[in-house]
Amino acid sequence: MIQFTQIAFQLANKKFFRSPQWEQNLVIRIFIIIIIFICLASFFTFGLGLFWILKKDFPDQDPVLVINQWLVYYFSVELLMRYFLQNLPVADIQHLLLHPISKKKIVLWMLLRSVFSISNLPLLILGLPFVIAFSKSGEASGHLWVWFLGLLGISLSFNFAIFLINKSKGFAIGVFTFLVLIAGLEKQNLFPVKLFFTSAFDHLYSAGLIVFIPLGIVLVTFFATYRFLLGRIYLDQGLKTKEGFMLGQLTVFDRFGVLGFFLKNDLRLIVRNIRARQVVLMGFFFLFYGLFFFTQDVYKEMQIMHVFVGIFITGGFMITFGQYVPAWDSEYYRFLMCQNISYQKYLESKWLLMVFTVVVASVLSFPYLYFGLAIYKVILAAGCYNIGIGSLVSIYSGAYNRKPIKLNVKAKAFENTQAFNMTQLLFMLPKLFLPMLLFYLPYKFVSFNAGIIFLVVSGLLGFFFRTPILKKIEKVYQKNKYKTLASFQTQNA
Repeated sequence: MIQFTQIAFQLANKKFFRSPQWEQNLVIRIFIIIIIFICLASFFTFGLGLFWILKKDFPDQDPVLVINQWLVYYFSVELLMRYFLQNLPVADIQHLLLHPISKKKIVLWMLLRSVFSISNLPLLILGLPFVIAFSKSGEASGHLWVWFLGLLGISLSFNFAIFLINKSKGFAIGVFTFLVLIAGLEKQNLFPVKLFFTSAFDHLYSAGLIVFIPLGIVLVTFFATYRFLLGRIYLDQGLKTKEGFMLGQLTVFDRFGVLGFFLKNDLRLIVRNIRARQVVLMGFFFLFYGLFFFTQDVYKEMQIMHVFVGIFITGGFMITFGQYVPAWDSEYYRFLMCQNISYQKYLESKWLLMVFTVVVASVLSFPYLYFGLAIYKVILAAGCYNIGIGSLVSIYSGAYNRKPIKLNVKAKAFENTQAFNMTQLLFMLPKLFLPMLLFYLPYKFVSFNAGIIFLVVSGLLGFFFRTPILKKIEKVYQKNKYKTLASFQTQNA
């Protein structure tokens, strides 16, 4: 197994350094590693001070018993985060299947490799300093380390179970139905879910032998995942791309001519492909972004932060989808460029799709009126900005996006950097901070309503002058056309 690991590591290195634009990929990886290091350092610092914080706020209680009250929420969030961040390395498996290596070794290597995934570090980095500090204080019971080992076992079982969730729709539906069910039982006071799990963690802390339960769950999930993947690790079956379902002819768009053709193409893309559907899901989740800010007193009087939040609420799909134009069409971009079609109509269809989603998101944000008319006015003004300026900035940024997207491959953060580059990161600045500046200047020197009006007017100006602006953007696309074609062709080969 050690020899096989060395071979797999060598193949991964060759694949990385022989890929086109590996220098750019290296810079992106370094950037991501820095972000991860900062996050882990924050976890470590918080874990180091957690014991003393709990001793100060709860002097008469055991710190572990206090933590146990919140572990059910932590593990629920961890499971959801793993679903979005942790991915099965399908591309690596497909390459290994071409070599004279047994499938058992490949699956075993893949599962053991996942143990060292970044997704398993937060609990370790957060909990280890706390356990050490508690042990050094001399107040800890003898089962402290057993309790921590049990928590690591639960986290590790999630590490293996997430493969089943990602690859088995039945298992995924069952898990998330269970989560929704227990959340509903707790909310309706039909069953004390939180109290039940808190009691279970308390028993893990007081009776060390219970640690065999989470460790047993780790073994069960490991072997269940092993058998599941072993039966589906075939190039022509288990790992092949799934065909999307038909959406119909969408004849309603035919009246729009070429523009309707592109709109139908984008709608079919969204329905049939995993990555596009994931972007739509992320855009939907951005509708709830304001709940993290508007429910906290510290942000109630920070109107400029309300603009920042409003951009995300109304433009979640625009930001996530728009930054990948024209990479969504990278697999058949050469075919599109060979047709007698208008480049401006192609860009206008992308713009129209993003504007439509901004309008829908603005309408769906109506419940934020609960937090006050001022907040809702900011959200609507941010929506106007996204329609007139933000959408055009997204279209313009696509002219410099030459990283293709492989459709039907689920993108996971820290796992897949397709279509991401530093240029796109720079274009995020005008999308997010320009509206804050446009609002802040009149708000600071005139009034709150002046800032709202200025933001709305800037959006209306962008909307009414969209045609000449799109023509200017089209020239940039035409200028970079052959560079984009060459990049898509090379990296999709």
